[in-house]
Amino acid sequence: DSIFLDIFECLMGKTGLLRHCTTGPRKFIKQVLEEEMKKDYKKIVLVAHSQGTIITGNVIADFNDIIDGTEECSDEERALIKDNMSKMEVYLVASAAHYVNGKYVSNLECLSNRGDPVAVAGHLYPEVLKRFWFNTRGAGMLYNDCIDQVEKASWGHMMETNYLIPIQKGAFSGSKLVTSYLSKKPQEESASETSELLP
Repeated sequence: DSIFLDIFECLMGKTGLLRHCTTGPRKFIKQVLEEEMKKDYKKIVLVAHSQGTIITGNVIADFNDIIDGTEECSDEERALIKDNMSKMEVYLVASAAHYVNGKYVSNLECLSNRGDPVAVAGHLYPEVLKRFWFNTRGAGMLYNDCIDQVEKASWGHMMETNYLIPIQKGAFSGSKLVTSYLSKKPQEESASETSELLP
């Protein structure tokens, strides 16, 4: 991929123009989650960064549509998705997403640096302007049922340099992602309680 293709894919994902002609990564994430939902986990944890937050937001919207009955599927599949969405924890880091509706997930957090230019085009976009940036759903930018975790004095967009290293130094200390999974002494859990880490 090139930076131009990435920017094009981001714009299409944000505005919903690729909603019905699914992109490869969106289809892949949806398939992986559907397979993981067939297993009996106590929770499913999904972490996305940058363009991945757009894809994740769209996949969550697809699952919400299934639960709400606006997408066709069997009653059994709908019940399975609803049950597993209630076990899902979603963490969006440096979110560029346009549409994030966490109404069925157990925990949805957006972690952003105030000085992250990508997050400013998504999660941190001025609230007063979000309703004017429409997508094909006929809605403005939406972050619903999302817990905001913002480091006001921090900048940068890179996952390791601007997010993971600062987390090791105490940034985003109120985030469940940090306290439950990334802190130096994460809470003990058996391997069978959460899904495998995917490459």
